[in-house]
Amino acid sequence: MMDFVFGWGLVLFVPLVFAYAASSDLFSMRISNRLALVFLAAFPVFAYGTGMGWQDAFAHLGVGAITFVAVYLLWMFKCIGGGDAKFAAVAAIWMGPELTIMFFALTSIYGSIMAFAFILMRSRFLPAFMVKMDWAMRLHSVKRIPYGLALGAAGLQLYSISDWMDAGIRLAIS
Repeated sequence: MMDFVFGWGLVLFVPLVFAYAASSDLFSMRISNRLALVFLAAFPVFAYGTGMGWQDAFAHLGVGAITFVAVYLLWMFKCIGGGDAKFAAVAAIWMGPELTIMFFALTSIYGSIMAFAFILMRSRFLPAFMVKMDWAMRLHSVKRIPYGLALGAAGLQLYSISDWMDAGIRLAIS
């Protein structure tokens, strides 16, 4: 019974975190520090539960540390927001050495498409039915772009093919 519950937790937790981060950034232009902390705190629990070895766990944490340094520099130069930076570093821990480069490549592709879409959207008038929506007005008028959407999309896409998902499915059906 515990394997079943743990497996479903592994299958659902990370995708829900990525989806929540994306929607939160879309609607509020903010990714909560609490979300990043919960995401980080869950890593050792799920790593232990799937039987991840110390060497692999430290490799995941090492990728996260390197990513944190890189995104901290980007944040210092005002290239990305603080919430995006913290969330990206924790997401890199979950992606690990196998998927992190692909994660950031996909994030860059999705972020570029999104930036182009926002530039196009902001060059036009907002439709009348959206003027009363605070989040739509914020997206239309603020110069920033909610890159949490790109992080969430890349995370959802890659998590679905990760070893985490395989382990979760195996445990859920056992």
